Amino acid sequence: MKKAQVLQGLNLISPYSTVIIEVNEDDSVKKILDLVKNYHPLFIEKYYFTQGYLYIETKIPFLWREANDYLQQLGCSQISFEKCKELLVDQLIKQRVASMSTIPILNTAYDLGYEITPTLLDQAIIQTNKSGYPKTYNRHHTLGCGKGSQIIYSISSSKDSKNAKEIQKDKWSTNLMISRLGLPIPKWQTIENKNQLEEIWSDFAKPVVIKPTGLTGGNGVVVGLNTLDEAKKAFEFAQKSVNEKPREEWQKKIMIQEQVPGEDYRLLVIDGKLEIATKRIPAFIIGDGKNSIKKLINETNKDPKRDTSSPVHTLKPIVIDESLIDHLEQQNLSLDYIPKLNEKIPVRKVASMSKGGITEDFTDEVSDEIKYVVESIASSIHAFTLGVDVLCKDISKPLTKENGAILEVNTMPEAYLNFFPVLGEEREYVVKTFVEKLLKENQTKKIVAIGNTLPDILTLLSEKSLWGSYFSKKDVIGEYKDGYMRINGLEINDGLEKWKALEALKVNASLDGIIVHHRDWDAVKSDGLGFNNIDLLIISKDEAEKDEMKIVKRYKTKRFINKIKIV
Repeated sequence: MKKAQVLQGLNLISPYSTVIIEVNEDDSVKKILDLVKNYHPLFIEKYYFTQGYLYIETKIPFLWREANDYLQQLGCSQISFEKCKELLVDQLIKQRVASMSTIPILNTAYDLGYEITPTLLDQAIIQTNKSGYPKTYNRHHTLGCGKGSQIIYSISSSKDSKNAKEIQKDKWSTNLMISRLGLPIPKWQTIENKNQLEEIWSDFAKPVVIKPTGLTGGNGVVVGLNTLDEAKKAFEFAQKSVNEKPREEWQKKIMIQEQVPGEDYRLLVIDGKLEIATKRIPAFIIGDGKNSIKKLINETNKDPKRDTSSPVHTLKPIVIDESLIDHLEQQNLSLDYIPKLNEKIPVRKVASMSKGGITEDFTDEVSDEIKYVVESIASSIHAFTLGVDVLCKDISKPLTKENGAILEVNTMPEAYLNFFPVLGEEREYVVKTFVEKLLKENQTKKIVAIGNTLPDILTLLSEKSLWGSYFSKKDVIGEYKDGYMRINGLEINDGLEKWKALEALKVNASLDGIIVHHRDWDAVKSDGLGFNNIDLLIISKDEAEKDEMKIVKRYKTKRFINKIKIV
């Protein structure tokens, strides 16, 4: 298969990066492109065919560079539409951009003028950990470029401390930290076996919760336990959950905790400030007087928001499993029961999104006391982003033994449940807050030069009295020219493809400035200008006399280019 041609950043065809793939216009190719385009504006701004080539204008060109082979194979009928969908959507897109916790962040970063660059890999591959369990490293993206740029993995970022990430992954260490801060937390203890459970059972007020300390998404959690027999069964269920696949030892601990009264809330803290509070409602169905619980669950799961094959889903399906059936039995119900018209049937105890729950916005209801509690935790463990799970009766009142407590924290929460609640006000505007706060120190200057007759750009800036407007003597400046990558004039590497060298400079967080030199307009036609926004475009007089100047002048008018200098 022939490689895709990538026009990176602003180019002579479009203000969006443009990927050119050699494939004839084909209904199957159009069908897959329309599918992805309709997911979200991040993926495709525009596409069209001309003279045996497909042009895709996009905010994330790396995705389509990697999808090149799939589209060519589809266009030649070497693979089916379904196979292409599996490769492009189910694997590539989900490996690269994961979910609606990542997609709006990348889209917002682009719209704010920042670069988006894959951080660790220039192609989608999967690595495994020591246990052989797949662990992807290709969802890391660098937002911005050079000094002050940051790496994200979903909504987790390089501004989250290592301590925060270590503490949050284990409910045991989280509880220790909450206790250390003197914050309200229900009585708890780790348990090794059912014999120990018998020994300590009388020490805990009922009901209690039993859960693994190292699992997420409500896996292995059983609530509302009032008898020792129930607790033993819950312990077995938690053990089964932790042993269903290879796990680290810290993930296998199981704990008992007094269950506080109230409902489940996820509070999202960004840069030390509470931004969103969302109530998590356990999965339920509403009767129509005709269909059984099982059929109603199946109908509920047809909601497109619950379609996990789509990378933009914001809900999860309700899965019929042992836990669901047990909960129905506790209500003297079965899957065959036909609820009355408008009868509400809870099918889960745990208010987990991964178990089919829904959400409701409660941001404006949070008490100042709870606000300060969750902000204290985030600041104390040095988490730039933190999801704090709170269980309470009334979120507008302080946390007390009677009103509720902190349950756990997460530095990589599924933030889409906060951004896009099912009920109440959507809070997608907070994505902009996240990006702006994350990148507030990213001021790296981006300079592009066009013309083979231009002198050394750093010397030129000094001669034209432009140096002080862009750099200082202490600045570190990366540069690409004629296959060479230099830092402060020192040759670092040579023989690099231009796009690889440019991406290498973008993810280099030591740089105060990045300069990319194109020999002439033909080089720009082949590669693009290199950046989504440019601080200074320097053009030699002979190149400035050519027709391509009309395009870059329009980009300046639209503020994609801040300044043009002809020398």
